[in-house]
Amino acid sequence: MKSGILASTFAAAAMAGTPMVASAQEAALVFKPAGPWAIDYGDDYCRLGRKFMNGTTELDVALERIQPGTPLRLILLSDAINTYRSATQIGWHFLPSDAERKAFLSHGQTATGQKYFNLGQVTLAPFVMPAPGTPPAPPPPYSREDEQATAKGFTGIVLDSGVVKPIEVDTESLAAPVAALQACADDLAKSWGLDPAKLKGGTPAIPNGGGVGWLPQGTIDFGDFAKLSGGANQVRLMVDASGKPTECHVHWPSLDKSVNDKICATLMTNAKFTPAKDAGGQPMAGYWVGDPLFMGPPMKGFGR
Repeated sequence: MKSGILASTFAAAAMAGTPMVASAQEAALVFKPAGPWAIDYGDDYCRLGRKFMNGTTELDVALERIQPGTPLRLILLSDAINTYRSATQIGWHFLPSDAERKAFLSHGQTATGQKYFNLGQVTLAPFVMPAPGTPPAPPPPYSREDEQATAKGFTGIVLDSGVVKPIEVDTESLAAPVAALQACADDLAKSWGLDPAKLKGGTPAIPNGGGVGWLPQGTIDFGDFAKLSGGANQVRLMVDASGKPTECHVHWPSLDKSVNDKICATLMTNAKFTPAKDAGGQPMAGYWVGDPLFMGPPMKGFGR
């Protein structure tokens, strides 16, 4: 079912200068719900959208997910959102209480001329960086229950840094919308031939070496790196029980098809995994989603 609420084509990030902070004394433009949440079960994504209004001014919110896991892509569409010309980031947070978050300014216009702002991939609970010197370790298991508990406490979104005037979106509790996204993402996994119940109780496929060095230098032109902003061009590899990739697919493609074909062909040869395991510790088929920006040669000066 296609909702058609939001455009799904995204522009490259515009980056220059230093972000400005909206005055704390300035009242925010407050947008209230103008309709229910609508779910879009796409062929390779799940998108939840809702319309909000401030008088006659419209704002649309989209939450997008491409896997059963924590990342969400947050999109806002509204001509009411105006950023400083010098801004490179937007500061935002969930209501009523949440740590301040930063998103690189990735924005553009839809086919109808409406402004959109891609805040990139986010998690409901803020990501906590490991302490310096901490050995590499797989992320903690994804918990649908913990995510829903966090979502239940969030009732809105505020943009308050990098914007000329603060924007507040009163979403109401995100518990039910996030539960709908979780169900849709499980359906995605089923379409890939996987069992969501086994994924829930097991451990995911883990890329050997973190995926660094899988793509040779020059696979992606330096000038195309900006096209990967906002969580675009995510690569999904299906991984069999031996740790070998069996299929490659690009979600939200922003690079030319020829480049993505090269990326997939290279990853099918170079990518190696510790396979996913079920609750009993037995290897099983799984998948992995990654950003090609971090699959190139190791960067110099980082202990190599």
